[in-house]
Parts: sequence; structure tokens; C-alpha cells
Amino acid sequence: MVKSRRETLVKDEQKVLEILQSNAKMNIDAIAKKCKFSRQKVWRIIKKVEKEKAIWGYSAILNDDSIEMKHYILLFKRTTKSADKNMVNEIAFEQLEDVFHELHIRIENITYVHGKYDGVISFWTDDLISAKKFVNQFSFHMKGLIEEIEILETIFPIRRQTIKNPHMAMLSNYL
Repeated sequence: MVKSRRETLVKDEQKVLEILQSNAKMNIDAIAKKCKFSRQKVWRIIKKVEKEKAIWGYSAILNDDSIEMKHYILLFKRTTKSADKNMVNEIAFEQLEDVFHELHIRIENITYVHGKYDGVISFWTDDLISAKKFVNQFSFHMKGLIEEIEILETIFPIRRQTIKNPHMAMLSNYL
């Protein structure tokens, strides 16, 4: 069976995206060599997927100690009450940091999920006290919209954004 041009292009895009996901700093020549594509083809693919928003952005994966912050995960279950437009905008358009700026919170991810909980917010802050203050203020701010909240502290990240922690030998300290 002969693959269509679109099927080949999608497969080629996937190759490039997988490489960028594991190392966004890899230069175009190295990606081209790894994929066995021309430099120009890789450049065109990257520009195309950026334009289509298949790539949202690029970021560095930092060791929590290097930024002197601790990582937490907030799980929340919603009530059946509808959220007003302002509340949706605060969550969806990254305004939570503005609302809680005095707590020194850096939001990593906000995800709407299916399961026991409806939402997950992963974030960094200075310590557990600040994390609990954020959770309390978040719950108060979302009056009547939150039924249940759980907070988890990340003890040891094994992987972040597909990247294995380079300090895996330290994992034995926690097991």
C-alpha cells in the first residue's frame, strides 16, 4: 500500500516533534541528521507546526533546588455550580498568578481532567506553608465551585516533560 503525501508528512512531523520534545535545544542540523532529512525540510516542518500551534512554546526543565522552590500538585473536584465568565478567564488565561501574586506562586500546568478530580494545577512555591495558603485562597476564591481539594508535594521527580531526571541515583534515598 502506497502512503499518501499527507501521511508521509504527518509521519515526518512526528519524527521532528519527538526529537524536539526530548531536546528542544537540538540544532536543526542535528535533527536533520537524526531524521535523515535535509536541513531545509526540518526547518519547514518546525515553522509549520509552530504556526499550527502543535508546538505551544519551548521551556527549560529545571531542578527544583536550582530555583529554590518546591513543587506541588493541587487536585480539585468541582461542584455542579456553573463558573462565571470571569472565573473561567482567570483559570484559562493564566491570571491565577496575578490573583495570588503575594504568595510567590509559579503555575506550571493547569489541566482539566476526567476521573475522581476535575482539575489539576501543578505549581512551585517557597514551602508547604505557602502551598497551603495558596490552596486555601484558591478554594475561597472559587466559592461554591470546589467540592474537594487535595494537595500533594513532589518529593522526587523521576521525569518531567519526557525528560528523565539526571539525578536518578538520588531516588534510592526515597525508596
